[in-house]
Amino acid sequence: MILKAKDGDQSAYTQLMNQYHDSILFEISKRIRDEELARDLTMEAMSKALMNLDAYQPTFAFSTWLKRVSVNHTIDYLRKRKLETYSMDAAQSSEKGELVRQYANDELTPEEKMEKAQRIDIVRHYIQKLKDMYRSLIELRYYNELSYEEIAVELAIPVGTVKARLHRAKRMLGQMMAPHQATF
Repeated sequence: MILKAKDGDQSAYTQLMNQYHDSILFEISKRIRDEELARDLTMEAMSKALMNLDAYQPTFAFSTWLKRVSVNHTIDYLRKRKLETYSMDAAQSSEKGELVRQYANDELTPEEKMEKAQRIDIVRHYIQKLKDMYRSLIELRYYNELSYEEIAVELAIPVGTVKARLHRAKRMLGQMMAPHQATF
């Protein structure tokens, strides 16, 4: 049946899917507590395995290989989707006694906004003190967000020269700003 599926026989694919579906769903369900998501991952994993049947080595049991592909697919999914966590210590109760989640607010406070603006002003002040050659590189790279290649074309210099000069410019900025490092 596996050889037929490798040759593109759709009925062989269907038979393999039907034969191993429940055991793969069981394996994925052990790792994923959401039944609908586990079913989706099962279909994705089996589809992925059947599309890559050429990687299967007949010296091993097909079920073992299929299980490994499915588990790896599930692990990849979990890595990509980092679960949101929050502290139970910080949880508060509602009037009804239910736990209420408190989500972090990424918005800066007025004080933080002011401090950030001051840091930006300090950096800009020191950028203005750089020699024209270095200042223009910093501006093109970080203000205009040009790539190294675009800067090289703009300034008619090799990409390696752009990288070296930007490195020097950042080092010079770091040295000039050393007295303010505690602020950053």
